[in-house]
Amino acid sequence: MVEPVQAVPIWKVDVMTDVTVVGTGGMGAAIARNLVRAGYRVAAWNRDRARLAPLVDAGVVRLEQPGEVFSSPVVFSVLADDAAVREVFFDSGVLDAAPSGAVHVNLATISPALAEEAAAIHAGKGVGYVAAPMFGGVPVAVAGKLNVVSAGAPELVERVRPLLEAVSARVWTVGDSPQQANVVKVAGQVLIASAIQSMAEAVAIGERGDVDAKTLVELFTSTITPGPVYTNYGGLIARQAYSPAGFTPVLGRKDVDLARSQAASTGLGLPVADLLSALLTDAIEAGHGQDDWASLADMQRHRDLDEAGQ
Repeated sequence: MVEPVQAVPIWKVDVMTDVTVVGTGGMGAAIARNLVRAGYRVAAWNRDRARLAPLVDAGVVRLEQPGEVFSSPVVFSVLADDAAVREVFFDSGVLDAAPSGAVHVNLATISPALAEEAAAIHAGKGVGYVAAPMFGGVPVAVAGKLNVVSAGAPELVERVRPLLEAVSARVWTVGDSPQQANVVKVAGQVLIASAIQSMAEAVAIGERGDVDAKTLVELFTSTITPGPVYTNYGGLIARQAYSPAGFTPVLGRKDVDLARSQAASTGLGLPVADLLSALLTDAIEAGHGQDDWASLADMQRHRDLDEAGQ
């Protein structure tokens, strides 16, 4: 839990940095390192202080209190979900410590509804808000090749664009309202989950017909399903390599359910997303919760006709 903070006047914080990264798990740490490599002065804060030590060695300034995060004019946050964003930025009072004109760039996958709420709350505090969720896992983040989907007031997006470009292959601007970026992100997560399940089914068909999984994946990804999602997850499926996880079924179900909620708010039904949510739940309950969500394929390999409801 993040304790409520006292406002920290910017002149009292003994750091002079360009950007602060809040949340230094695998993605956040990679982003912080790439910002340093790009020549920016970077600070970081994380609830688990132990995660900051390797970044300090890489030249990142460690912040001890959440109230210090807005000692930089721009804050990048890389948090897990809606609850974490609420705890760190809304409930703690940290926005009260932000100087007028500061900008919060939220790179997390959160609900479009929360993004809309966040934009209003930030505006009420005189703080800019840009949504910038990412496509790409930790290895892609380490390579600085993320695809970032940004939305927000055009002048704010342009202000933070150089920072976003320092950690990405491309910045895709999709609108002036922050929630638009999160709509794109949750829609994309449905596509990725669909690709994993589709590849899992295709491989299972082939394996039960005595065809080698690696051959199948190479053939499919070289012809009818090219692209990094099918190639990367197809490789994991063929090798049955589900650990360590790049992205878990727990997080996958969260994102698919965000897409379902967004669709429902507009009166749209998502039959495939409904099924994916159930399949991810099955994987979690079968013990794959901390594996990669490519473990959907393990479930599929053992799914017999009567289990599939046929």
